[in-house]
Amino acid sequence: MAQIKSTLASLASLAILLLPSSVSALAFEGAVGFGSKATGGTTSFAVTTLADSGTGSFRDAVSESGRNITFSVSGYIVLETPVSLSSDLTINGQTAPSPGIGVMGREISASGKTNIIVRNLRMRQGTEETDDGKSAFNMGDASNVILDHCSLEYGVFDTVDAVGAVNVTVSNSIIALPIGQQFGAHLETGPSTWYANLWVSAHNRQPLSKANTQYINNVAYNYQAGYTVANTGGVFSHDIINNYFIAGPSTTSASDDYFQIDDNQSVFATGNLLDSNKDGVLNGAAANTVGSAQVLDSPWASTSLSIVGSLTAAEAYASVIANAGASPRDEVDAFVVSTVESLGTEGAIITNQDSTGLSNDGYGTL
Repeated sequence: MAQIKSTLASLASLAILLLPSSVSALAFEGAVGFGSKATGGTTSFAVTTLADSGTGSFRDAVSESGRNITFSVSGYIVLETPVSLSSDLTINGQTAPSPGIGVMGREISASGKTNIIVRNLRMRQGTEETDDGKSAFNMGDASNVILDHCSLEYGVFDTVDAVGAVNVTVSNSIIALPIGQQFGAHLETGPSTWYANLWVSAHNRQPLSKANTQYINNVAYNYQAGYTVANTGGVFSHDIINNYFIAGPSTTSASDDYFQIDDNQSVFATGNLLDSNKDGVLNGAAANTVGSAQVLDSPWASTSLSIVGSLTAAEAYASVIANAGASPRDEVDAFVVSTVESLGTEGAIITNQDSTGLSNDGYGTL
Protein backbone atom coordinates (compact mmCIF):
# COMPACT_ATOMS: atom_id res chain seq x y z
CA MET A 1 0.00 0.00 0.00
CA ALA A 2 2.84 2.39 0.88
CA GLN A 3 4.45 1.73 -2.49
CA ILE A 4 1.15 2.46 -4.29
CA LYS A 5 0.75 5.75 -2.38
CA SER A 6 4.30 6.72 -3.22
CA THR A 7 3.76 5.93 -6.89
CA LEU A 8 0.51 7.94 -6.98
CA ALA A 9 2.22 10.88 -5.29
CA SER A 10 5.02 10.79 -7.83
CA LEU A 11 2.55 10.70 -10.72
CA ALA A 12 0.61 13.62 -9.24
CA SER A 13 3.78 15.66 -8.89
CA LEU A 14 4.74 14.89 -12.48
CA ALA A 15 1.27 15.90 -13.69
CA ILE A 16 1.57 19.25 -11.92
CA LEU A 17 4.95 19.87 -13.51
CA LEU A 18 3.52 19.12 -16.95
CA LEU A 19 0.55 21.46 -16.56
CA PRO A 20 0.89 24.82 -18.36
CA SER A 21 1.56 27.65 -15.93
CA SER A 22 -1.52 29.83 -15.52
CA VAL A 23 0.26 32.52 -13.49
CA SER A 24 3.57 33.99 -14.59
CA ALA A 25 5.97 35.50 -12.09
CA LEU A 26 5.76 39.25 -11.65
CA ALA A 27 8.68 41.49 -12.58
CA PHE A 28 8.98 42.25 -8.84
CA GLU A 29 6.73 42.09 -5.81
CA GLY A 30 4.00 44.68 -6.21
CA ALA A 31 4.37 45.09 -9.97
CA VAL A 32 1.07 45.86 -11.70
CA GLY A 33 -0.37 46.22 -15.16
CA PHE A 34 0.56 45.09 -18.63
CA GLY A 35 4.31 45.42 -18.15
CA SER A 36 4.33 43.48 -14.89
CA LYS A 37 5.30 40.19 -16.55
CA ALA A 38 8.59 41.55 -17.89
CA THR A 39 11.24 39.00 -17.03
CA GLY A 40 14.32 41.21 -16.96
CA GLY A 41 17.76 39.67 -16.55
CA THR A 42 19.42 37.18 -14.20
CA THR A 43 23.20 37.50 -14.67
CA SER A 44 24.64 39.77 -11.98
CA PHE A 45 26.56 42.85 -13.11
CA ALA A 46 27.64 45.74 -10.88
CA VAL A 47 28.10 49.33 -12.04
CA THR A 48 31.25 50.46 -10.24
CA THR A 49 31.99 53.85 -11.82
CA LEU A 50 30.16 57.04 -12.77
CA ALA A 51 32.22 57.26 -15.95
CA ASP A 52 30.25 57.53 -19.19
CA SER A 53 31.92 54.45 -20.67
CA GLY A 54 34.47 51.75 -20.00
CA THR A 55 34.64 48.73 -17.72
CA GLY A 56 32.07 48.83 -14.94
CA SER A 57 30.15 51.77 -16.42
CA PHE A 58 26.40 51.92 -16.90
CA ARG A 59 26.92 51.89 -20.67
CA ASP A 60 29.00 48.74 -20.28
CA ALA A 61 26.37 47.17 -18.01
CA VAL A 62 23.47 47.53 -20.47
CA SER A 63 25.46 46.48 -23.53
CA GLU A 64 24.66 42.76 -23.14
CA SER A 65 21.32 40.99 -22.72
CA GLY A 66 20.36 38.99 -19.66
CA ARG A 67 21.96 41.15 -16.99
CA ASN A 68 20.60 42.01 -13.54
CA ILE A 69 22.32 45.30 -12.81
CA THR A 70 23.19 46.74 -9.39
CA PHE A 71 25.10 49.89 -8.42
CA SER A 72 27.97 50.25 -5.97
CA VAL A 73 28.28 53.99 -6.71
CA SER A 74 25.93 56.94 -6.30
CA GLY A 75 25.59 60.25 -8.09
CA TYR A 76 25.01 61.38 -11.66
CA ILE A 77 26.31 59.58 -14.73
CA VAL A 78 26.80 62.35 -17.29
CA LEU A 79 26.09 60.86 -20.70
CA GLU A 80 28.09 62.15 -23.65
CA THR A 81 25.98 60.19 -26.16
CA PRO A 82 22.66 58.31 -25.94
CA VAL A 83 22.66 54.90 -24.25
CA SER A 84 20.94 51.93 -25.90
CA LEU A 85 19.69 49.15 -23.65
CA SER A 86 19.83 45.47 -24.56
CA SER A 87 16.85 43.15 -24.11
CA ASP A 88 16.28 41.09 -20.96
CA LEU A 89 17.65 43.62 -18.49
CA THR A 90 16.88 44.50 -14.88
CA ILE A 91 18.19 47.87 -13.69
CA ASN A 92 18.06 48.09 -9.88
CA GLY A 93 18.65 51.75 -9.09
CA GLN A 94 17.50 51.12 -5.53
CA THR A 95 20.77 49.28 -4.85
CA ALA A 96 22.86 52.46 -5.20
CA PRO A 97 24.18 53.94 -1.96
CA SER A 98 22.46 57.12 -0.77
CA PRO A 99 21.69 59.58 -2.34
CA GLY A 100 20.96 57.28 -5.28
CA ILE A 101 21.81 57.08 -8.97
CA GLY A 102 20.84 59.13 -12.00
CA VAL A 103 21.76 59.79 -15.61
CA MET A 104 21.73 63.22 -17.20
CA GLY A 105 22.24 64.89 -20.54
CA ARG A 106 21.20 62.32 -23.15
CA GLU A 107 18.51 59.76 -24.02
CA ILE A 108 18.21 56.24 -22.67
CA SER A 109 16.71 54.03 -25.37
CA ALA A 110 15.01 50.65 -25.16
CA SER A 111 13.79 50.99 -28.74
CA GLY A 112 12.87 47.63 -30.26
CA LYS A 113 13.89 45.69 -27.15
CA THR A 114 11.92 43.37 -24.87
CA ASN A 115 11.64 42.31 -21.21
CA ILE A 116 13.12 45.33 -19.44
CA ILE A 117 12.66 46.28 -15.78
CA VAL A 118 13.86 49.72 -14.64
CA ARG A 119 13.47 50.79 -11.00
CA ASN A 120 14.57 53.80 -8.95
CA LEU A 121 16.50 55.49 -11.73
CA ARG A 122 16.62 59.26 -12.34
CA MET A 123 16.60 60.18 -16.03
CA ARG A 124 17.14 63.90 -16.69
CA GLN A 125 17.85 64.91 -20.24
CA GLY A 126 17.77 68.72 -20.20
CA THR A 127 19.59 71.25 -22.33
CA GLU A 128 22.78 69.19 -22.36
CA GLU A 129 20.96 67.11 -25.00
CA THR A 130 22.16 68.07 -28.48
CA ASP A 131 19.40 66.30 -30.45
CA ASP A 132 15.92 67.81 -30.12
CA GLY A 133 14.40 64.61 -31.53
CA LYS A 134 15.45 62.55 -28.51
CA SER A 135 13.45 61.80 -25.35
CA ALA A 136 14.48 61.15 -21.75
CA PHE A 137 13.39 57.50 -22.11
CA ASN A 138 12.54 55.95 -25.47
CA MET A 139 10.85 52.56 -25.70
CA GLY A 140 9.48 52.82 -29.21
CA ASP A 141 8.53 49.39 -30.65
CA ALA A 142 9.57 47.74 -27.39
CA SER A 143 7.59 45.07 -25.55
CA ASN A 144 7.22 43.95 -21.93
CA VAL A 145 8.68 47.00 -20.22
CA ILE A 146 8.07 48.31 -16.70
CA LEU A 147 9.37 51.54 -15.20
CA ASP A 148 8.73 51.81 -11.47
CA HIS A 149 9.68 54.51 -8.97
CA CYS A 150 11.65 56.37 -11.60
CA SER A 151 12.10 60.14 -11.87
CA LEU A 152 11.98 61.56 -15.36
CA GLU A 153 12.46 65.30 -15.77
CA TYR A 154 13.57 67.75 -18.44
CA GLY A 155 12.57 65.57 -21.41
CA VAL A 156 13.23 67.24 -24.76
CA PHE A 157 11.12 65.54 -27.47
CA ASP A 158 8.88 63.56 -25.11
CA THR A 159 9.73 62.64 -21.56
CA VAL A 160 8.63 59.06 -22.31
CA ASP A 161 8.40 58.04 -25.97
CA ALA A 162 6.63 54.71 -26.50
CA VAL A 163 5.29 54.71 -30.06
CA GLY A 164 4.66 51.12 -31.11
CA ALA A 165 5.21 49.79 -27.59
CA VAL A 166 3.40 46.64 -26.40
CA ASN A 167 2.69 45.58 -22.78
CA VAL A 168 3.99 48.60 -20.89
CA THR A 169 3.66 49.78 -17.28
CA VAL A 170 4.84 53.09 -15.87
CA SER A 171 4.12 53.15 -12.14
CA ASN A 172 4.93 55.17 -9.02
CA SER A 173 7.05 57.56 -11.07
CA ILE A 174 7.50 61.31 -11.47
CA ILE A 175 7.17 62.66 -15.01
CA ALA A 176 7.75 66.37 -14.74
CA LEU A 177 9.05 69.64 -16.15
CA PRO A 178 9.53 68.69 -19.80
CA ILE A 179 11.37 71.23 -21.94
CA GLY A 180 11.54 71.35 -25.75
CA GLN A 181 8.10 70.18 -26.87
CA GLN A 182 7.02 70.22 -23.20
CA PHE A 183 5.29 66.83 -23.49
CA GLY A 184 4.86 64.15 -20.83
CA ALA A 185 4.51 60.81 -22.63
CA HIS A 186 3.40 59.43 -26.00
CA LEU A 187 2.35 55.79 -26.26
CA GLU A 188 0.87 53.96 -29.22
CA THR A 189 -0.16 50.32 -29.77
CA GLY A 190 -0.32 49.11 -26.15
CA PRO A 191 -1.90 47.83 -24.06
CA SER A 192 -0.48 50.08 -21.36
CA THR A 193 -0.83 50.84 -17.66
CA TRP A 194 -0.12 54.20 -16.04
CA TYR A 195 -0.43 53.76 -12.29
CA ALA A 196 0.19 56.14 -9.37
CA ASN A 197 2.38 58.58 -11.27
CA LEU A 198 2.92 62.29 -10.62
CA TRP A 199 2.67 64.41 -13.78
CA VAL A 200 3.81 68.02 -13.34
CA SER A 201 3.94 71.14 -15.51
CA ALA A 202 3.64 69.80 -19.05
CA HIS A 203 2.00 71.48 -21.99
CA ASN A 204 0.32 68.23 -23.09
CA ARG A 205 0.47 64.41 -23.21
CA GLN A 206 -0.02 63.26 -19.62
CA PRO A 207 -0.04 60.89 -21.41
CA LEU A 208 -1.04 60.86 -25.09
CA SER A 209 -2.33 57.29 -25.29
CA LYS A 210 -3.34 55.84 -28.64
CA ALA A 211 -3.82 52.39 -27.11
CA ASN A 212 -6.05 50.36 -24.85
CA THR A 213 -5.08 51.89 -21.54
CA GLN A 214 -5.38 51.72 -17.77
CA TYR A 215 -4.92 55.14 -16.15
CA ILE A 216 -5.32 54.71 -12.41
CA ASN A 217 -4.45 56.73 -9.27
CA ASN A 218 -2.39 59.32 -11.14
CA VAL A 219 -2.01 62.98 -10.14
CA ALA A 220 -1.67 65.58 -12.92
CA TYR A 221 -0.72 69.10 -11.81
CA ASN A 222 -0.37 72.42 -13.66
CA TYR A 223 -1.31 70.92 -17.00
CA GLN A 224 -2.40 72.67 -20.17
CA ALA A 225 -3.80 69.40 -21.53
CA GLY A 226 -4.03 66.29 -19.39
CA TYR A 227 -5.09 62.80 -20.48
CA THR A 228 -5.05 62.95 -24.28
CA VAL A 229 -5.96 60.64 -27.14
CA ALA A 230 -6.08 63.02 -30.14
CA ASN A 231 -9.02 62.78 -32.46
CA THR A 232 -6.95 60.94 -35.05
CA GLY A 233 -5.93 58.34 -32.50
CA GLY A 234 -7.98 55.38 -33.73
CA VAL A 235 -10.44 53.26 -31.73
CA PHE A 236 -9.36 52.33 -28.20
CA SER A 237 -10.70 51.61 -24.73
CA HIS A 238 -9.63 53.49 -21.61
CA ASP A 239 -10.10 52.74 -17.91
CA ILE A 240 -9.68 56.09 -16.14
CA ILE A 241 -10.12 55.49 -12.43
CA ASN A 242 -9.53 57.52 -9.24
CA ASN A 243 -7.15 60.12 -10.66
CA TYR A 244 -6.71 63.70 -9.42
CA PHE A 245 -6.32 66.59 -11.88
CA ILE A 246 -5.17 69.85 -10.27
CA ALA A 247 -5.01 73.14 -12.16
CA GLY A 248 -1.99 75.39 -11.67
CA PRO A 249 -0.71 78.78 -12.82
CA SER A 250 0.00 77.47 -16.35
CA THR A 251 -3.44 75.85 -16.73
CA THR A 252 -5.37 77.97 -19.21
CA SER A 253 -8.48 75.79 -19.17
CA ALA A 254 -9.05 73.36 -16.31
CA SER A 255 -11.61 71.52 -18.47
CA ASP A 256 -8.75 70.26 -20.64
CA ASP A 257 -8.05 67.59 -18.02
CA TYR A 258 -9.31 65.28 -20.82
CA PHE A 259 -8.20 66.47 -24.23
CA GLN A 260 -9.15 65.51 -27.79
CA ILE A 261 -11.17 62.44 -26.89
CA ASP A 262 -13.86 61.80 -29.49
CA ASP A 263 -16.64 59.26 -29.95
CA ASN A 264 -14.24 56.70 -31.45
CA GLN A 265 -13.03 56.08 -27.90
CA SER A 266 -14.70 53.95 -25.21
CA VAL A 267 -14.13 55.03 -21.63
CA PHE A 268 -14.87 53.67 -18.17
CA ALA A 269 -14.36 56.65 -15.85
CA THR A 270 -15.10 56.66 -12.15
CA GLY A 271 -13.79 58.32 -9.01
CA ASN A 272 -11.84 61.04 -10.81
CA LEU A 273 -11.58 64.53 -9.30
CA LEU A 274 -10.71 67.94 -10.74
CA ASP A 275 -9.48 70.79 -8.52
CA SER A 276 -9.90 73.76 -10.84
CA ASN A 277 -9.84 76.83 -8.61
CA LYS A 278 -6.11 77.28 -7.85
CA ASP A 279 -6.85 78.34 -4.27
CA GLY A 280 -4.16 76.42 -2.39
CA VAL A 281 -6.64 73.88 -1.00
CA LEU A 282 -7.30 70.35 -2.27
CA ASN A 283 -11.03 70.54 -2.97
CA GLY A 284 -11.76 68.82 -6.26
CA ALA A 285 -15.12 67.90 -7.71
CA ALA A 286 -16.14 64.85 -9.72
CA ALA A 287 -14.65 64.73 -13.23
CA ASN A 288 -15.90 61.63 -15.03
CA THR A 289 -17.22 63.04 -18.30
CA VAL A 290 -14.49 62.27 -20.82
CA GLY A 291 -14.95 64.24 -24.01
CA SER A 292 -17.51 62.70 -26.34
CA ALA A 293 -16.29 59.13 -25.73
CA GLN A 294 -18.65 56.19 -25.60
CA VAL A 295 -19.37 55.40 -21.95
CA LEU A 296 -18.54 51.91 -20.68
CA ASP A 297 -20.54 50.48 -17.78
CA SER A 298 -17.58 48.42 -16.56
CA PRO A 299 -13.81 48.41 -17.11
CA TRP A 300 -12.56 47.01 -20.40
CA ALA A 301 -9.58 45.45 -18.53
CA SER A 302 -10.43 42.80 -15.95
CA THR A 303 -7.64 43.91 -13.59
CA SER A 304 -8.41 47.63 -13.44
CA LEU A 305 -10.53 47.61 -10.30
CA SER A 306 -8.21 45.24 -8.47
CA ILE A 307 -5.25 47.54 -9.18
CA VAL A 308 -7.13 50.41 -7.56
CA GLY A 309 -7.64 48.55 -4.31
CA SER A 310 -9.10 50.97 -1.78
CA LEU A 311 -7.42 54.19 -2.99
CA THR A 312 -9.79 57.02 -3.79
CA ALA A 313 -8.49 60.00 -5.78
CA ALA A 314 -7.84 61.90 -2.54
CA GLU A 315 -6.00 58.92 -1.04
CA ALA A 316 -4.06 58.52 -4.28
CA TYR A 317 -2.96 62.17 -4.04
CA ALA A 318 -1.54 61.59 -0.55
CA SER A 319 0.15 58.34 -1.57
CA VAL A 320 1.67 59.74 -4.76
CA ILE A 321 2.95 62.86 -3.00
CA ALA A 322 4.62 60.65 -0.38
CA ASN A 323 5.96 57.86 -2.55
CA ALA A 324 6.33 58.68 -6.25
CA GLY A 325 9.74 58.88 -7.87
CA ALA A 326 13.16 57.47 -7.14
CA SER A 327 14.19 56.95 -3.54
CA PRO A 328 15.67 58.63 -1.63
CA ARG A 329 13.96 61.75 -2.91
CA ASP A 330 16.53 64.26 -4.14
CA GLU A 331 16.64 68.02 -4.75
CA VAL A 332 14.82 67.96 -8.09
CA ASP A 333 12.00 65.70 -6.96
CA ALA A 334 11.60 67.65 -3.71
CA PHE A 335 11.18 70.82 -5.79
CA VAL A 336 8.61 69.13 -8.03
CA VAL A 337 6.60 67.78 -5.09
CA SER A 338 6.64 71.09 -3.22
CA THR A 339 5.29 72.77 -6.35
CA VAL A 340 2.36 70.35 -6.42
CA GLU A 341 1.72 70.84 -2.71
CA SER A 342 1.06 74.54 -3.41
CA LEU A 343 -2.22 73.29 -4.92
CA GLY A 344 -2.58 75.80 -7.71
CA THR A 345 -0.46 78.71 -6.55
CA GLU A 346 2.99 77.68 -7.82
CA GLY A 347 4.43 76.05 -10.91
CA ALA A 348 5.54 76.88 -14.43
CA ILE A 349 5.99 75.17 -17.76
CA ILE A 350 9.67 75.70 -18.56
CA THR A 351 12.08 75.63 -21.50
CA ASN A 352 15.33 75.21 -19.55
CA GLN A 353 16.02 73.31 -16.34
CA ASP A 354 18.21 76.16 -15.11
CA SER A 355 15.07 78.28 -14.65
CA THR A 356 14.18 76.15 -11.62
CA GLY A 357 16.99 77.83 -9.70
CA LEU A 358 18.25 74.47 -8.48
CA SER A 359 21.93 73.64 -8.13
CA ASN A 360 24.09 72.12 -10.85
CA ASP A 361 22.50 74.30 -13.54
CA GLY A 362 19.06 73.02 -12.57
CA TYR A 363 19.89 69.31 -12.61
CA GLY A 364 20.24 69.24 -8.86
CA THR A 365 23.12 67.67 -6.97
CA LEU A 366 23.26 63.98 -6.14
